[in-house]
Amino acid sequence: MSIHKTSSYDPRKAEWDGTSIEKWEPSQWKQWKGKLKDSYAKAEREYLRIKHGVGQANTALSLDRVKVKLKLTSYKSIGLQGTFPCKSGDVGKNGSPNKQYTLSLGFIANDVGLKTAIAKARELDLLLITKQFQWTSELLGKQAQKLALAVANKPKKLIRDLVGEYEQEFWKTHEDNRQGIRTWESHYLRHLKKLDGNIPLSVTALEKALEKTKPNSSSRFFLVWQLKKFCEFCGFDGNKSINAYATPLPHPNLRNVPSDEEIIQGFQQIGNPLSVYTSKENAIAPEEWQWIYGMLATYGLRPHELFAVDLHAFANSQNGFHLVTLNPSLTEGTKTGERTCGIPPLHPHWVELFDLKNITMPERSGTLSNQTAKIHIRFRNTNIGFRPYDLRHAYAIRGHRLRVPIKTMADYMGHTVQEHTKTYQRWMNEDTNLQIYREVVIHRQGTTKEALKERIRELEAENLALKAENETLKGILIRHQLSGMG
Repeated sequence: MSIHKTSSYDPRKAEWDGTSIEKWEPSQWKQWKGKLKDSYAKAEREYLRIKHGVGQANTALSLDRVKVKLKLTSYKSIGLQGTFPCKSGDVGKNGSPNKQYTLSLGFIANDVGLKTAIAKARELDLLLITKQFQWTSELLGKQAQKLALAVANKPKKLIRDLVGEYEQEFWKTHEDNRQGIRTWESHYLRHLKKLDGNIPLSVTALEKALEKTKPNSSSRFFLVWQLKKFCEFCGFDGNKSINAYATPLPHPNLRNVPSDEEIIQGFQQIGNPLSVYTSKENAIAPEEWQWIYGMLATYGLRPHELFAVDLHAFANSQNGFHLVTLNPSLTEGTKTGERTCGIPPLHPHWVELFDLKNITMPERSGTLSNQTAKIHIRFRNTNIGFRPYDLRHAYAIRGHRLRVPIKTMADYMGHTVQEHTKTYQRWMNEDTNLQIYREVVIHRQGTTKEALKERIRELEAENLALKAENETLKGILIRHQLSGMG
């Protein structure tokens, strides 16, 4: 009989003296003789020997409390059997997340295969215990090959389609309001636009987007952050390439926070006509630009909050303290919600100086983002030397100089105390801190010294008066004693 015919023989079908080989005690494998030729009997005894070895291995694994066991999946191979987390699309009994599987990992039914299978059983059991088990291509076997083939043949989605799905996922955890739209556009879409939307997602696409930003820049830092989130959502492994472009978050540039004198000078400059520019910003009259500027400077508003000001309440004659209140519904919500109090002018005389009660609010046209963008453009085109938000920072520092409590200032500006302290203490440079120190600490100490000197003078005068009164009483007592003696 040829070797080929012998190797294709299935010993599991053998029998001897009316006893099937499957009912024979494997430990008695040496006694098995079989009724066929010696070549077949040898294959049958080898089968029984390995079967006996598998039984001994499982006994040892049970003693060590290893739950993954060995199983002869055929007379030629050894598999592993155990309860594992369900494969994708599978469901365990009664909805359990786990299910019993037999894994065919290609272990040959011989001594080497037996030792390798035992080692793998212990390895998988450890992964299960430590909750680190994952279905890999090796474990999935032919199923993984089928999945890989299906993925390879499946048309790849374009990046623009993936971004659309990513946006749908975004709105599951964000409110569909002005704040949510701003978050999506500023923190997500702004960075994803650097990707070419007309091609499938790839390492090359990621690298081209990253190369559009400068190293050690904030735009590079936030693009890396967003691309990692996007790739994770898409199930695309691009971290190695993305990390190659990673950069630390640069320190923010110091803002040019204007002084009160510079703010007053800027009021005139913001209204100057711009003959050079012919954009839509010139459709807003000079007095309207000045009113916008004055409101930002006096009340520390965010530019978009101008369009949420309750103008009727502001102009009301009963508004003696010139408070500004915001109506979030006018702008589909403010950044941090509605203020818990009215916003006061920290320099009340600026209300009159900038003629703010003479409301010249420009007519609103276009989106809120377009309206606020016009304000930023106007500041830049007039070379005023600072930005709209710098007026807000100046308002915050002004509050510190006037010794307004931090909690109160945070309320005025629509912040938490933590956010207010973190954000605005950063812009208080050495000169500002020294000025506050002079105004608050030195002035307070000087006032205290003067008060103490005055108190000392009062006490000295009071002491002299008591001495005079004492001398007078002594004189009266002496006269009374002399008259008694007479």
